[in-house]
Amino acid sequence: MTDWIDEALDGKPTEITNSQWLTIEGNIDLTSLTHSMKSEILSDLNYLSEIEAEEIITILYNNRYEKDPQKQWLKMFRDGVFGNRDF
Repeated sequence: MTDWIDEALDGKPTEITNSQWLTIEGNIDLTSLTHSMKSEILSDLNYLSEIEAEEIITILYNNRYEKDPQKQWLKMFRDGVFGNRDF
């Protein structure tokens, strides 16, 4: 019989959690990622580790469409869309 600590320290990466799975599926269409990138992420969803899923969630949040025009403008400003202009 193995203890939970043995399972946690066996060196194998932990599988994607249900909340990560739902976060990725629920937010992927709200991003500016290409169709091929979205398809690749969704096809690999069953095989992701928890760490890989966190990286993808970060990418999704960094590339999401903002619904609020003010937040859109601020994101564009931070991303340097307007060049060196001072507003």
